[in-house]
Amino acid sequence: MAVVRLKGLNSKSRILADGSRVTYWWAWKGGPRLPGKPGEPEFMAAYNDAVAARKAKPDEQNLASLVRRYRASPEFNKNADTTKAEWRRWLDRIEADAADLDIGGLPLKALDDRRVRADLLAWRDQWADRPRSADYAVQVLSRVLAFGMDRGLLALNAAAGVGQLYESDRADQIWTAEELAAYAKAAVTPQHRHIVALACLTGFRRSDLTRLCWSHISDVAIVMPTGKSRGRKTQVIPLLKETRELLADIRADQLARHAALHAKPRKARRPDEYRPAPPEPTTVLTNTRGLPWTASGLEGAVIDTKTLAGVDKHLHDARGTFGTRLRKAGLSASEIADVIGWDEERVERLLAAYVDRDAIVRDLAERIRKRESEG
Repeated sequence: MAVVRLKGLNSKSRILADGSRVTYWWAWKGGPRLPGKPGEPEFMAAYNDAVAARKAKPDEQNLASLVRRYRASPEFNKNADTTKAEWRRWLDRIEADAADLDIGGLPLKALDDRRVRADLLAWRDQWADRPRSADYAVQVLSRVLAFGMDRGLLALNAAAGVGQLYESDRADQIWTAEELAAYAKAAVTPQHRHIVALACLTGFRRSDLTRLCWSHISDVAIVMPTGKSRGRKTQVIPLLKETRELLADIRADQLARHAALHAKPRKARRPDEYRPAPPEPTTVLTNTRGLPWTASGLEGAVIDTKTLAGVDKHLHDARGTFGTRLRKAGLSASEIADVIGWDEERVERLLAAYVDRDAIVRDLAERIRKRESEG
């Protein structure tokens, strides 16, 4: 049977939190994501649609064509890989022009009419039950329209100034000692347990937790280029006594796990072969296979564990938790703001809600106790 080769296909395989492997497909590098796998009817239909859209007339003047220009632009490609991967999902949705609420077919002339805002809001409201996603959709759309203005294709950014649906401020959210204990108890492996513990002692975001290497750690601090700046900026995180102890535990567990993997290599796909054990880890956090966590795998491990523990906190709440640790270590609000990258007012709200409030209550209790003993 003849094999049809699809030109330009791009794929990427990932290891999920449960250890299974999944392959994602795109029509071409930077192109739209395709459902299923090559050969399946749904996949082929999506591929043909993508190719047809790509071959659209050069004089086509609609939002979908603007999205395609933005994908190929230096403005888009200068972003970090994690940002581009997340934005592509929303660019696909903006470019679409099949369902009733899709906006990819809107002519550029219509986008310069302020009345089009109603159409854009109706498109956004498809995700109103997930307000953070809805706000993210508008953020990406606004960036595309701003790109169109910069290139002289639009006179108006109709998505600019759209109010956010998500209003929750988690600046006052931290992982309490009880929640951390419950999470640690529910963790099915040490590798799961270490994630949140390290996040609360460094304030690192998910992407930085996956990139943190042993070479970034000195005797007094962690010095690492930030992922969001593509290495142009460096974050310096002071090491607390608790952090040193945790890192020592992680290293000991990691080396023991590595030795065990070498002693018993895992079977490969074919029963007559064996998958070689991984090299000695260079990243601080590794999964149960001794490999660095992927961003999605790490996030999935945290979600699974906190669900088991009955804890209603997010991984990014660890940044506020780290801020309270720094306060207890003696740092001022301005110093904490410099370390974790928040504005000083936000840090002061956090400290007032937790550390400083507790200190005031303890001081009052001590004064009352002294007066009662003197009376």
